[in-house]
Amino acid sequence: MGRVEKVIEECLLGNVSTHYHTGHPHAFLNVMYMGEISICKIITDPMKKLAELKAKTKPYPKALKDAIIGYFSFEASFSLMFSQDNIDKDDVSYVAGHCFRTISCLNQVLFALNEEYHINEKKAVRMIDDFSIKPQDYRKRIDKINTLISTDTERTKEAVNILQELVSETEEIKLI
Repeated sequence: MGRVEKVIEECLLGNVSTHYHTGHPHAFLNVMYMGEISICKIITDPMKKLAELKAKTKPYPKALKDAIIGYFSFEASFSLMFSQDNIDKDDVSYVAGHCFRTISCLNQVLFALNEEYHINEKKAVRMIDDFSIKPQDYRKRIDKINTLISTDTERTKEAVNILQELVSETEEIKLI
């Protein structure tokens, strides 16, 4: 069994793994392989291996959905806590890093709730704009968070408060 086949089997069981990787500021997830297979256009596949793998990507696996939502909901709240606890510690880079992680985790949760594969951090917030399941004005609020984070503690506190609202709203959406 090849690497991609093995990863798809892991994903079907709900086994999600994250890896530090150049070019992926949040993480490279094994699920990205499954997402890439789901959207690929097969040009030639005489042994039907790609077609078999692609067929496993639809419908979106419940075990994978549950795993992503559970894992990244926890991480979003955990990273948010560190953002909140460090607003006034004169370390805006650290706070910004945790805000980015929180947003990236929310993105993962929202992709999974909408049963869409998240294959890259690039344009993820913009893509979520078109999803039916998401907090209201998600992109607008994320953009505001990113413009508020600064050495001005009050502005950063406002950003983290908006992020807290998004985490709470995403938690509520999960329960619907």
